[in-house]
Amino acid sequence: MSEYIATVKDGTKVKLNRGFKKFAQKFRMSKDDKIKFQYHNYLSLPIKDNYIFYEAFLGLGILDSPRALFNYLLDSKDASQYTHVWAVADIEKTGDNLKEYSEYSNVIIVQKGSDDYYKYLATCKYLINNSYFDYFFEKRVDQIYINTCCGIPFKHVGYDNHSQPVENSKDLVRNFLMADYLLSANRFMTDTLYKHAFMLEGIFQGKILELGYPRIDTILNSNTAVVYKRLENCGFDTNKKIILYAPTWRGNVNSVDFNLDGIKDAISKMSGAIDETRYQICLRVHYYLYEALAKDPDLSKFLVPFTIDTSELLTVTDILITDYSAIFYDFLITQRPILFYLPDYKDYRKSRGLYIPAKKLPGYATSDMDLVAASLTAICNDPEQYMEYYGENYYELMKKSLEGEDGESCQRIVNTILRNKNTPIAVNTLKNYKKQTLVIVDIDTNGKTFYDQLNEYLDNVNFFDNDITILVTAFKDTYNREYFNALATKIRVLEWHRLPYELKRDDSFFTREVRRTLGNSDFDEVKFIGKVSEYWAEFANNVIKLS
Repeated sequence: MSEYIATVKDGTKVKLNRGFKKFAQKFRMSKDDKIKFQYHNYLSLPIKDNYIFYEAFLGLGILDSPRALFNYLLDSKDASQYTHVWAVADIEKTGDNLKEYSEYSNVIIVQKGSDDYYKYLATCKYLINNSYFDYFFEKRVDQIYINTCCGIPFKHVGYDNHSQPVENSKDLVRNFLMADYLLSANRFMTDTLYKHAFMLEGIFQGKILELGYPRIDTILNSNTAVVYKRLENCGFDTNKKIILYAPTWRGNVNSVDFNLDGIKDAISKMSGAIDETRYQICLRVHYYLYEALAKDPDLSKFLVPFTIDTSELLTVTDILITDYSAIFYDFLITQRPILFYLPDYKDYRKSRGLYIPAKKLPGYATSDMDLVAASLTAICNDPEQYMEYYGENYYELMKKSLEGEDGESCQRIVNTILRNKNTPIAVNTLKNYKKQTLVIVDIDTNGKTFYDQLNEYLDNVNFFDNDITILVTAFKDTYNREYFNALATKIRVLEWHRLPYELKRDDSFFTREVRRTLGNSDFDEVKFIGKVSEYWAEFANNVIKLS
């Protein structure tokens, strides 16, 4: 393939500005950007072969599937050969969560965003995350990145979430494309989440391991006495049975929304429907909401802190009440009652979308809180009758979402990735054998002149034989955002962000820029819409060189 050539050369002013920024950044760069620049320097340090770097929920604590894998490795026969590094955003607030590992000499806790954070992120051999590393992150060739994701979705996620699908997908998709392994509970999760919601079919080059889900191991194997003790230390009465109310969040990643009064009203009516000498209401919210609710004196007493892992909390939960949260999939393994309070069901189903209709849910679903309260009373009085009534839906979803869960997922995953054992594994590669085309749209260079050309190109694409990925520079205005978000309901759209510092633009720089942006993806061709700057011409040349 012939080399891509810039149609717009960098002028003297552009070159001078870039040179000045490169010089001035030694003195005028913000503290956060200086540390990110240091991360770039750390990428040249040797890899630490037996070091494992963990992060969960953007640093919320030692939680979720990364925690399950971590605990399994700590208890394994070969535990001493690994050093474990956990990234935590607020070490003081998560003190109780960290305390249980304080006596392990091979466990290191680092503050997310600190110098140590970037050094270990750049040099640990293994990286495990259930969410994403930020836009400056690039996986080195010798690193092995395992993304566990956050489980089987109930509400539409990724590109399926038609409210700002590009913004809702960009960070996770970029991380998925860099991952060597994506963990999947089963084929249902692979198809729903990875293949469809995040449009990874044809572009993802790693392996999806359908070996069960680590955090389900936690539910099956946890020591409930330890969990009760932690709840007691948080002020909960462990002599009472637990009704866990776990609502999800509303809005999108840029604008989280929640109804504080609605949550208070729900808890009040639930409390009035139960015998409070036998039962208690506990509240577990999405980590996006936790900080806001923890400050409210009426809710804080019900709120279970994230020093207690959700999977461990489910082991001692007797009744689960939720809305659109995927938590109910995990709770199915307990075979205990689930109740669904869906106050805005019609609007939510229309605006956000759901993968399962209400009539297929494994429990009573209603938008009326009075009916929730009445049902809760009935469940407390006769849980067996409730389970018998909803048994068909319950066990149908168990079969679909928990197939093969036996408490040994972590062992299978570790054997496959870290121990290189020849164990029977289930792998899905998501190949589609179509021609892969990367379409680059540089808004910075083209302004608003590219729309007609891009529309004409897409109108003439044979999508049966061609898989299109659009890479667009950061949105400049509302029209950009609305246009590309509308495209992203049908076509994979990735958003590019420039680094906050200047580097020498040689071949190694562009190789790293391609991997930072597109992960391990391969493309058969690159097509430009509009004028081509020097940066993007070299970027395209390296895309083809690396494919």
